Amino acid sequence: MCHKVFNELTLFSQELQRSFSPQALYQMAKEVGFIQRISKYQAKDLIALCVWVSQNVASTSLTQLCSSLESSTGVLISPEGLNQRFNSAAVQLLQQVLTSLLTQKLFPVKSISHHYTSQFQRIRILDSTTFQLPDVFSLSYQGSGGSSHKAGVKIQLEYDLLSGQFLHIHSGPGKQNDRTYGSTCLKTIQTGDLCIRDLGYFDLSDLDEMNKRGAYYISRLKLNTRVYLKNPTPEYFRNGTIKKHTEYIQLDMEEMMHQLVPGETREISDAYIGQYQKLPTRVIIHRLTENQTRKRLENHRRKEKKKGIIMKERSKRLSAMNAYITNASLNDVPTGQVHDLYSLRWQIELLFKTWKSFFRIDHCKQIKKERLECHLYGQLIAILLCSSTMFQMRQLLLVKKKQELSEYKAIYMIKDYFPLLFQAIQKSTQQLSKILLRLFTLLQKNGRKSHRYEKKTVFDILGVIYEYTMCQKKAA
Repeated sequence: MCHKVFNELTLFSQELQRSFSPQALYQMAKEVGFIQRISKYQAKDLIALCVWVSQNVASTSLTQLCSSLESSTGVLISPEGLNQRFNSAAVQLLQQVLTSLLTQKLFPVKSISHHYTSQFQRIRILDSTTFQLPDVFSLSYQGSGGSSHKAGVKIQLEYDLLSGQFLHIHSGPGKQNDRTYGSTCLKTIQTGDLCIRDLGYFDLSDLDEMNKRGAYYISRLKLNTRVYLKNPTPEYFRNGTIKKHTEYIQLDMEEMMHQLVPGETREISDAYIGQYQKLPTRVIIHRLTENQTRKRLENHRRKEKKKGIIMKERSKRLSAMNAYITNASLNDVPTGQVHDLYSLRWQIELLFKTWKSFFRIDHCKQIKKERLECHLYGQLIAILLCSSTMFQMRQLLLVKKKQELSEYKAIYMIKDYFPLLFQAIQKSTQQLSKILLRLFTLLQKNGRKSHRYEKKTVFDILGVIYEYTMCQKKAA
């Protein structure tokens, strides 16, 4: 078994080494103008510092960074010399490396086989994470408002839950509009994709475009969106044309909510949404329990206080229900499965949590703009590498051991291995494969996903076949 795993990891090792070989980095450095004269500080050293060795380029002192660089690469440089090398060319090089990893799809992973395989080729999850910066960055990275900080960064990510492939990633000012960015991602949507997005990306035109492309969506419904049914007895003019204002009947969502008992779900299978669009879709309404409603209202109160906003009374009343929409057929996604599939969106929140907890991407002191951007792009490269490795290991553990890997546990274990992976890349593919095999063994022993009582995992929701321990069976 170890021999087979080693062979598969060797393919991954070859891709990793090819992408981060000194020759490949040197070539990219020449293209962006990073190399202008012979220097002891080369492209591979910038990558070592920003990706592999130090995860705190924006918050660690220059003296400490110089120490980390010398101990890992042997390159001796002064703090001021290093500071000068955090320049626009360094930023461009890191951007180029990230773009190359994304566009060339260097680390392909087979999609896991699941209950919906015949319907959904990819499960695309799009969301963003934001964090605040010192006010000195407000001109380049204007914040989103609602707090005392004037500067902030927003990072957009869309990835395929089945393969782990990053489809889109972008960093920019905190004020960037989610809905606008969501529209730019439409160009890569393919037939059979399932798109799951947060309410911030809700746009009827985008949903219509997904439908036209043969893709599917599951989304929460914005509470101010009008919902209609076709009028079975519309009025007509004498020439036989229908009177537009009688073609549809608007539903009262608040009244429909009160028709449900707490915990009950109901579907409107032939609904139309949008005052002008009249987009045909399924609408699924679920009334929350009293306890769930109390918690949601409490969250609303905290949000109002933090952002200085006031929710409308109708919105507060309607917050006692969840309303979902989807264009997937009832046969493909029964009513009772819509909520579970939408809940897969929380996997991206888990990824964002690891970005801040383990990679400390949100840690930044008052430094120059180029150093901040070297930090951001270096972190995103490290995150992409970590995630690619994690999904490779998830696939191997499922196929070879029928185990479900915990993404959260796996990411911090893989990050702990970064210094070893960096050293192995400098040596040989075989040495790198040996380190990856050690990592696989560690994840197999300590990285299995914990099962909480009555809480479904990703594999449970997707109907992936894997093994439980006896204890997990009893808890489930």
